[in-house]
This record gives sequence, C-alpha cells and structure tokens, in this order.
Amino acid sequence: MPTPTTPASTASEDPPSQPSTTPTATPVPIERTGVDWEDLEGLAFELDGQSIQLEGGRAEFSYGGASTDLYVLQNRVAQGDLDDDGFEDVVAHITLSSSGSGVFHLLVPVMDDGRGGAAKQPVLVGDRIVMEGIEVHDGLVRVSLLDREPEEPFTVISRRKTLDVDISGLEPVVSVVESMPLEDLPLPEAEAPEIDIRFEPGAVGGTLIGSIDFQQRQPYTAYISEGQAFTAVLEAPIGVWLDVRLDDHVLTSASKRFQSVTANLPTTGPWRVTVVSTHAGQVDYRLYVEALPLGDSPAPVPTPTRPVEPTSVPTSPAGGSGPVLYLTFDDGPHPGYTPQVLEALARHGARATFFVIGSLAERYPGIIQRITAEGHTVANHTWNHEALAGLPQEVFDDTVGRTQDLLGSRATSCLRPPYGSIDAFTRDWAANHGLDIALWNVDPADWRSPPAADIAQHIVDHARDGAIVLLHDGGGDRTQTVLALEAALQSLVGRGFRFEPLCR
Repeated sequence: MPTPTTPASTASEDPPSQPSTTPTATPVPIERTGVDWEDLEGLAFELDGQSIQLEGGRAEFSYGGASTDLYVLQNRVAQGDLDDDGFEDVVAHITLSSSGSGVFHLLVPVMDDGRGGAAKQPVLVGDRIVMEGIEVHDGLVRVSLLDREPEEPFTVISRRKTLDVDISGLEPVVSVVESMPLEDLPLPEAEAPEIDIRFEPGAVGGTLIGSIDFQQRQPYTAYISEGQAFTAVLEAPIGVWLDVRLDDHVLTSASKRFQSVTANLPTTGPWRVTVVSTHAGQVDYRLYVEALPLGDSPAPVPTPTRPVEPTSVPTSPAGGSGPVLYLTFDDGPHPGYTPQVLEALARHGARATFFVIGSLAERYPGIIQRITAEGHTVANHTWNHEALAGLPQEVFDDTVGRTQDLLGSRATSCLRPPYGSIDAFTRDWAANHGLDIALWNVDPADWRSPPAADIAQHIVDHARDGAIVLLHDGGGDRTQTVLALEAALQSLVGRGFRFEPLCR
C-alpha cells in the first residue's frame, strides 16, 4: 500500500550567524504500486452481515461440530479501471466452502482510489462451478465459467456461460451474455496418451482402471475385425461417458451420455474407446471391453442395443404397435418401495423385470410372488450384490447359483452383474448356469437420489424403441424413483410406448 510522504523541513525565521552548508530537504516522490497480491491475502470484506478478514489468503469460521465455513483466495484475479477514476481496480476470486451446502464462487471488487484498495460487496457467480477466466471489460467484470441447468445434478457440468457483472450501482447486477450446451463445443483434446488394449492370452475381454478429471479424455485403442461382437461397459459416476468410433463409424458419442454400448462392428481397424468426463471433479472409473472372436457366436444376450424380444407379454393400453421400452429394477425386493413401484406400473398397464438380490428374495417371498402374479418377471442379481469381475469361479457359482435355485421356476434366464462389473470369464460362467448377461443403456442414476424431476426427464429424453432403463427399487431411499416412475409413465404412455419385461 502507498506510504504518505513526509513534509519538507522549513528554515528558521532568524538567519544563521554563519551560512548553512546543509541543503534544504525536498520531498522524495514515492512510486505508487496500487493493490498487490499481499493486499489481497489480507483482504477484509462484508458478506451477509458478517465481517471476513483473510489472513494469508484464508479465513475459517466454525459453528460447532462439523459446521465450518472456509474462505480461500484463488490464484485468479482481473485488473482494470471499473469506476473510470484512472486507477487500476482489482477483482479477486474467493471460494466459500460451506459444510453440507456447497462450494460458492465469489468475486470481490477491490476499488483503488489512489490511496489504497477497499473491497466492495462480493458477487456470487455460482455453486460448484468451474471458473475459466475473469477480465475487466468496458467497466464491467466479464466471467467465463462452466455450469449446469438449474435442475441438473451438481456432479454434472453441461453448459459454458459468459456473465457480465455491473458493480456501478448500489447492488451488483449479473447478466448472462451467452449460454451454450457443452456438447455444442469442441470436445477437449486428449490430455492423456493413448493406451493400447491388449487382452490376456486366451481372453476375449478385460477390465481397465483409471482416474479422470473434468474435461479430460482418456483414449484406448483396440484392433478389432469387422463382424466381431463388441461390448464396452463403463463403471463411473454420472458425468463420465463413453465415446466409441473409427473414422466416420460412431457406435456412441460422448454427447449421447451412454456408459455402455454393444454392437457387431461394421468395419475392421483400430477402434478408439474414449472415456470423456463432464463430472465436476476427479473420479475413478472401471472400463470393461470385450470383443468376441469371429465365428464364436454367443447365445442371444439382452444387451443395450439388441434387447431380447419377449413373447406372449402383456402390453400397455397404448396398443401393440408402438415402440417398446424395457423398465428394469435392481437391488430389491424392498418391503416399502417395491409395492409402490408395482402400483405405479399397474396404473399404466406396464410390465417390467426385477433383478433381485437372493438374500432379500429369501426374506420377502410374498413380494416375489406378487411380482410374478402381476405379469412381471424376476431375474438374478446375485445373492449379496457381489461385483462379479475378479471373483473365483467357486464364489461366482455360489452367489449366482444360490439365487437361481431360490427363485426356482419363477427365475428367468437373465443375470445382471452388480455395477455392470464383468470380466473375461463372466459370460462363460453365467452360461454354465443357463444365464445370459443383461445390461442397460439408459441410466438416470436414481441410486444417487437426485430429484424425481431429473430422473423422469432423463428417462423421457432417452426413451427409444428397444432401450433398457436401469432403475432401483431397493438399496436405499427410493422415494424419488417412485415419484419419477409415475411421471415418466404418464409422459411415455401418451407417446405410444409399450412396456414389456426384458427377460422371459
């Protein structure tokens, strides 16, 4: 900060008896430095009636227990004259991490009037966003950030926004200059080197484990021949997607937001399987890739792109000629939520498949009986929700065989691996039990309990003939799933969809 100058000393009124040899002192101009980083690290400002004083760029307030607010100065500032007084003002970026509430991004204008900097009212620009840049432009603060729609989950980044902040009035005014869907923007270039997929000798598939950050891409390549049956299943939080292509042949684009894909490949070449993240933060993932040899035709599998065609299945009142949607429910039965799901399905004449946990089916046999009595099917989801990838065969045989034996004549020939977790042996070992692997291709992530409106909208937006929807009637609080199911069925029945069991 500037230091005041010292006035020059004055001569005595009486002349000295001898001429003075000491020259008269003159003021020494001190170069002005404006607001610097050190000033920002000790910045003081007011927020919602509370005085915040940073020390070393941080301030922490504890309210007892785990309730703590932490303010942190970020290494991103903008400089420019915001009030046209000729002095360079500064805009500081500060995050407020509030326990259980979010991570709020604040802009604090620090106005320089020639004597030093004073903070104005902070401006909130978003919660759990990704800041790209701040600049001063024509007396306004322009902000570029990555955000989401108001009703979208906080874990997903879906839009790039440009904001203008006007601080000239009594209250700051924030205006949206531009808002663009992230899928309309060029996908980021791969930041990680390509990884060649090499299966173990004799294996037709394998699991790859990795970690990825927001807006990163991790490409994998595998040389696969035309006609081979190909499967890729991504186990990751919502916001991490698959992109599978070879030149102009696109099996799925990351913009479609799928985490699994199955198809017979249309051409030979080095196929690229890319994991693309729009998840707001670093996450771990597991990617299973399988390519069956030519001539090694597997038994029909109700995969995401080629669902089983059931026979003699009741249809919804919409009639028998419309598109078919396969609703599937995992992790039950549950004494509270499964009956509510059954009631919603009955109101709309819909039929579904319930992938049940053996230990729960043993505990609630009456619910299993009701499921089948009302025209739905039950299928195997292991005894205790074990991840099948990497299990020894004897453990696999126990968890799958024990569940199949319990279901008895009610059991269908489908097995859904918990978490979609499979390895090179899963299909063969399942076939030993007379079972086919049943995956999905529409995942509204209801297991995270987002708002019912989000779940329903995801189902409606991704509904198409033959799509398989992954939902849950157990494993946690499924209140939002039940509400979402009712809303989605109302919308889709009106569009002529039929709802049939996936497995018979």
